[in-house]
Amino acid sequence: MNRPAPHLQWLLAAAAPAAATAAGFALDGSMSVAGLAMLYLVAVFATALALDRAQGIAASLLCVSALNFFFVPPRYTFEVESAEYWWTLAVMLGLSLALNTLIASLRDRRERAETAAARAAELHALAEALARCEGGQAMAVFAAGWLQEKLGRAAAVFLREDGTLACHAAGAPPSAFNESAVRWALEHGRALGRGCDDWPDLSLWCAPFARSGSEGAVQWLLHPGERPAQDVQQHWLALARQAGLSIERERAAQAARAAGESARAEAARNTLLASLSHDLRTPLAGIMGTASALRTQGDAMPAAQRERLLGNLENEARDMALMADNILQLARLSQPQSELKVEWESVEEVLGAAVQRMRRRWPGTRIELKVTPGLPPVRAEASLLAQLVANLVDNAVRHGGEQPQITIRAGRSREGVFVAVRDQGEGLPPGDEQMLFERFERKPRDGAAGLGLAICRLIAQAHGGRIEAKRCEPGAEFRVDLPVAPHAP
Repeated sequence: MNRPAPHLQWLLAAAAPAAATAAGFALDGSMSVAGLAMLYLVAVFATALALDRAQGIAASLLCVSALNFFFVPPRYTFEVESAEYWWTLAVMLGLSLALNTLIASLRDRRERAETAAARAAELHALAEALARCEGGQAMAVFAAGWLQEKLGRAAAVFLREDGTLACHAAGAPPSAFNESAVRWALEHGRALGRGCDDWPDLSLWCAPFARSGSEGAVQWLLHPGERPAQDVQQHWLALARQAGLSIERERAAQAARAAGESARAEAARNTLLASLSHDLRTPLAGIMGTASALRTQGDAMPAAQRERLLGNLENEARDMALMADNILQLARLSQPQSELKVEWESVEEVLGAAVQRMRRRWPGTRIELKVTPGLPPVRAEASLLAQLVANLVDNAVRHGGEQPQITIRAGRSREGVFVAVRDQGEGLPPGDEQMLFERFERKPRDGAAGLGLAICRLIAQAHGGRIEAKRCEPGAEFRVDLPVAPHAP
């Protein structure tokens, strides 16, 4: 409860006994001295509730004095004629002082409890707000602004970064804060500044995140002449520790994530190298064998056989080129910061160009393209979309039987646009279809750890789409769904 200003409290301390005296004169003929004393006790109780302890005690003394002077015989003197009145006055004085002391004690306890609850709420609010930030620097910037707003003082959060102290300030420029004080606080692990035993002449207050091994500190600029009390400093220290705990936990989590990503990347590289060392042997062996046969026996070979060997050499080289493209795209799309060079692309044009290339690559394969007229354009990187289709067609040809027949369809879907590639071959192997898209997963049909389908899924996901495989009678179908913008041109 907000109490009046001190000068007004002194007026009320004098007005309460006066009001009780006026009421006593009005009831003087009908009440005894003991009854009139109750009027003054009511005034004592009211002033004890509304005023501070000093003003309440003063009001109690005035009430006892007024009762004695105006109503205890002999009246209008401070003399007391009998022991009964002495007892009445003594009991009234004791009750008044005890009542003031009790109420003041209860009020102090309530105020301390409210202050503790408010400070605990501030700590909780700071922790909740910092939990919504991402990154140690973002947390430091937010913490400085939050502390400046809540405490009404310019604040700064210092963080060690690459051997230097980075200052994230709010309410004042970074040059207004004392970096030397921060270094001393970090070295000694305790608070310093005005109100502390260390560096008490500084017009600031500074505390490290922790007593030892801390990577940062918090600093406040104090108002002129301000000297924070011990309980206020304890609350500031708790705020500094809470901010530091959140920031250092986030930085540790960032380091752990970076270490995990590095370990996963290293494991992926090792797996990729092991896979490539296996998968490259087949085309390399074919190229070397064909080249050796042409070099040693080329002049003696019939023209048809020489032409067939040259065709095999060209196909093996194309397989290696496709594998190299897949490896490069895998490395690119696996990076968290990878960005696509998207444009508005016509699905029909991208598929038409891809089909022409695949027909040249597989001249003995029947590749049919069916596109629904009027398809909206999609936001895509054309080369990636063409590579996705090429990988699906290449996969279909390899598993489409002796005389593959491939059908490529494109049309509208619930999400936007779909592209489906179907073959008439042996179909999907038993098991989970999604395992076909796992990188480095050994495919049961040929034993190779191919990357083509894994690249297809990465490309689809990079464009906001998805890919799935389903069994057909006969063969299998791979379908890619791509989103379409609401206002596509």
